[in-house]
Amino acid sequence: MPKAAKEKKSDGRHERTERTRQCILDATRDLILEGNLQPTTTQIAKNAGVTTRTLFRHFSDAETLHLEMIAAAEASAEAVIDEPFPLAIAAPQQWQRQLAYIIDRRSRIYEHLLPIYVSPIFRRQRANQGHKDSRQLPAARRRERLNQVLPDELRNNKPLFEAIDATLGIEFWISLRQSQKLGAKDARNVVEAAISRLVAAPGK
Repeated sequence: MPKAAKEKKSDGRHERTERTRQCILDATRDLILEGNLQPTTTQIAKNAGVTTRTLFRHFSDAETLHLEMIAAAEASAEAVIDEPFPLAIAAPQQWQRQLAYIIDRRSRIYEHLLPIYVSPIFRRQRANQGHKDSRQLPAARRRERLNQVLPDELRNNKPLFEAIDATLGIEFWISLRQSQKLGAKDARNVVEAAISRLVAAPGK
């Protein structure tokens, strides 16, 4: 077989492998988002349209699959969070509108990912990782984004900056939705009210 034909065949096989792998990850995430917080490998394989044997060819065990699913879901969310602001609010002096945009975007993403974050799978992965919190990198990127938006008087005020960052974090959203039993709309209203008070603090 000519070299070019071999390379094309190899590339095609690699693409199929990646498609199947992604399909399995998507199926796992979708089952959790639909309310099955701890799907079995049999359920995942069925939802992905593959056999359990195929599933384990791509993922050595269930824990590896769960970990990669969480990482993929968070990466997708962070990609959305990091998207540029619309041109109408892109200027630095529009920071308050940018902050409102951040609240809107994060509230929707956090709500979408909430089933994953409260699932036994996620809690188990966090426990297994110990000090290597799976949210360390997203949290660092979240803070960097906030540093780019806030004016100096807020960015350089460490207690205020930390309070704003915590209020805009997934942990606060989980607390509002799970511990305080608020609906999504009420949780968002709380975030908006808290941020409004915090950003007004330097002038009072």
